[in-house]
Amino acid sequence: MPNFPTYRGELPACLNPRKARHYFLLAYWVFFRPTALKCYLYQVSPELYKTGRGKKALFDTLHILAYRNLYLMAPIIALFLALLVSVPFPLMEHFIFGIPVDIFAWLFKVIIGVAVGVAVGVAVGVGGGVAGGVAVGVAVGVGLGVGVAFGLAFGLGVGVVFCMALGVGVGVAFGLAFGGMIGNLGVGVGVGVLFGMGFGILSGMTFGMAISIADCVALSMSVGVGASRAIFYPIQWILSLLSLSNRIKHPFFWDELIVLPLPYIRRSLDHTLQQNEQKGLFQLAEIMSNPFQGWLMQKILHDYLHQKEAPLHFIYNRILDNIALNTYMFAPLVAWQWKYVPNYHSLLLGELAGKQVKIDFSDDWLANTSEKLVWWLTNPFREKRSTPLTQFAALLYALYKLDRASPADTLNQTWAKEAYTNIKHYPNGAEISQSFAAFTRFLNYQNLTDLIQAQTLIADLPEPHTAIRPSVMIALTRLGQIGAEVAIYQDSTSRVNKLSALARAADHLEELKAYIHTQVNEPERFIIEAIIEQWQPLLIEASGELGQFVITEPVTNPYVAGNPVTGALFVGRDDVMLRLEELWTAPEAPSVILYGHRRMGKTSILKNLGARFSHHSHIIDFNMQLRKSIKSTGQLIYSLALACYDRLTPEQKIALGQPTSNDFSDEDFNITFIHFLERLNKQLQNQRLLITVDEFEIIEDGIKKGYFDPNLLDFWRGIIQTYPWFIMAFAGLHNLEEMCHDYWHPLFGSVTAIPISFLTHGAARQLIIQPNPDFPLNYDVDAIEQIIQLTGGQPYLVQLICHALVSRFNRQTFEEGAERERRFSLEDVQAVIESKALFRDGNAYFAGVWAQSTVDQVQPVILKTLAPAPDGLTVAQLAAQTHLSDQALMHALKVLKNHDVLKKQGDRLIYTVILMQRWVREIIMQRTMV
Repeated sequence: MPNFPTYRGELPACLNPRKARHYFLLAYWVFFRPTALKCYLYQVSPELYKTGRGKKALFDTLHILAYRNLYLMAPIIALFLALLVSVPFPLMEHFIFGIPVDIFAWLFKVIIGVAVGVAVGVAVGVGGGVAGGVAVGVAVGVGLGVGVAFGLAFGLGVGVVFCMALGVGVGVAFGLAFGGMIGNLGVGVGVGVLFGMGFGILSGMTFGMAISIADCVALSMSVGVGASRAIFYPIQWILSLLSLSNRIKHPFFWDELIVLPLPYIRRSLDHTLQQNEQKGLFQLAEIMSNPFQGWLMQKILHDYLHQKEAPLHFIYNRILDNIALNTYMFAPLVAWQWKYVPNYHSLLLGELAGKQVKIDFSDDWLANTSEKLVWWLTNPFREKRSTPLTQFAALLYALYKLDRASPADTLNQTWAKEAYTNIKHYPNGAEISQSFAAFTRFLNYQNLTDLIQAQTLIADLPEPHTAIRPSVMIALTRLGQIGAEVAIYQDSTSRVNKLSALARAADHLEELKAYIHTQVNEPERFIIEAIIEQWQPLLIEASGELGQFVITEPVTNPYVAGNPVTGALFVGRDDVMLRLEELWTAPEAPSVILYGHRRMGKTSILKNLGARFSHHSHIIDFNMQLRKSIKSTGQLIYSLALACYDRLTPEQKIALGQPTSNDFSDEDFNITFIHFLERLNKQLQNQRLLITVDEFEIIEDGIKKGYFDPNLLDFWRGIIQTYPWFIMAFAGLHNLEEMCHDYWHPLFGSVTAIPISFLTHGAARQLIIQPNPDFPLNYDVDAIEQIIQLTGGQPYLVQLICHALVSRFNRQTFEEGAERERRFSLEDVQAVIESKALFRDGNAYFAGVWAQSTVDQVQPVILKTLAPAPDGLTVAQLAAQTHLSDQALMHALKVLKNHDVLKKQGDRLIYTVILMQRWVREIIMQRTMV
């Protein structure tokens, strides 16, 4: 994922209403640098910026000083700018023409403009992202206030002139401020024109003015001038001239929203590129992200590349290997943009290739249409000459962009082969051409014996230390080594030697996968990943066929259905463990909450933390299930202190002294525990304490029953904030909304929440086929897919089905004496899920999900209605069959979606887990009928 843009320049941690400079800074952000406003909101709270949704998140911003100050300053700056713009005009009319000044009417209309803008922002904040709502709300609020004042400055007695002036003001203030915030200047211009015209005509009608066709044309032109910001153009043109002295920055460097072209930017960029190529390229990419200026930057980049003596070095070393360019081309504002906004790498490659770097605006026809329109308007000015370098850039772009095809589909096309063949005459061109030819061959290998040819293909490649891409040469060398191992397999007559060669080849592939993840950049990493995916099944299939041997005793069942798993049996949660490593390798490591349904693997995750974190942390197992008998806060805290004490070495225990229960009274437990931690810190020798608190909902139950102090969680919050070496990892059932009660809120606001949900397709497949390294049974591909489809990747259900499959295999082979393959087929899976034992053994899980997600009487009605519908139902169909009110239905569906019981597929609601649907149909509904 690309990096969030960083703001070059002053970016205060918190805007201060008492600093006049900050008001001007905010106005500058709104009208010229909307990225700065988004950077300000992002630095305040990255999590709130990315995931904050709905009314609650919007109200949460009121607890953050930086947001509160922003809400206060936006109306003030709007009113101030409105005064600055408009007060001189009515005063002049008063003194020259004697027209009375109605300052209160003027103020009222400006305030209405600000209020409308804030209302729009609130609507966006509730319906979409809170950060987006705040940013757009501030921009639109300030923009409308100033726009209205701009129009009023001309007075109400000049008829259509007023409407035109108002249109200009709103066009410039609303249009590009809005477009700059959402990342689409085309939409900004279009919305500015439409909104300005509508506002101007409406104002004319309001004030009793006749709006003729001629007036509308004039108004349209005035709004177009406003939305294109032509009123700023003379000033910016002069500043462009003054930038020749290098004492004044060219407007392109401080104004992101320029629509019309300005002179002398090429000179400024050329100067920076010569002095600091990396910095100049980043500046060029920043300006290029403005769709109205992309054509000019494309010409500059095209000319600069073709003047280089080693242009391929420039493409790889300055563009593809430049970490700074892995930055979003504009700051994301809503959820989908985090996934679909390209980075500067893709932008530069696409522009070099003469391609339109599209942003998928989903079903937003206005955004998509405006993007196409801007491209259509600016494309004639682009450099259209096709050269081997632009053709190769087109190939790299096709392999890099977000909506790319598979690398095999791309590289096998004639134009792609010509692109990497025609660069041979450039420095290092032969190396790149040979490597891409090898990639293409490798991707086309269909049989295991084809891999042997890899040794020959990489023989003529240069040594890594002389290559333009040394890590790619190393990766290709390792692919050749895999081919060599396959040759050994082919030549061996011993089954053991054949298996050993295949095992070494498989190990090389796994090592290569890890290597390219950290050492090889895209697009080559994407290509090599596809090669690994192409080769791996060939090795697995050959190993499976070779591994057929007689089983003389029952297979030890490696699938653990229900109990926590550790060691080699812990499979499929690499994403969570990597997330924890990311969090806990930081100097200020946060505490976390792992939440999800029962039997999702939360306890297994906690029990396997020691394997990854014990080298710098003491892992303290504080399972609340084992402490259910504790009935007081003092004893609970004493039990925690004792658990910490027990993890120390004998020498540390002697120095610290064992805590006693008498010291931990309900009244003074906090003072005693803080004193204990102060003494404990002296013994830890720079190690952390990692407290794993499983079944944390038992704490809530204790609070409700009066056993535990309601301030307990607030106390723990203070502890983890005061002592950075004291980290807590909670695991339990509650979802995010359920953790927002009064007693959870203080703690929840200070920890990182990590949902533990279904396994990914790849992780579920790994759990199925390789529950441990020595598992001797195999699966047909369709059997694997059926298990994943039935369970949705729910780890307990995957384990349950696979455990039943192994038990059935042992029973058939050793009790019934049947001869059968060591491979599970689709028929085996079907036999297991049709047996009554499956729902009997899994009933505790299904019943637990049912109990947790059916919080009132409405959810059961919905689940029973959907159970007989294999293809699901639309919301309208569901409402018709259940006779529920819209409000009750929507609330119930939200609960069921939050608990991962239902999901949306197209326009239909379906069960997330098919087995859950069958359980409701065959157990719950049958029970109801009885």
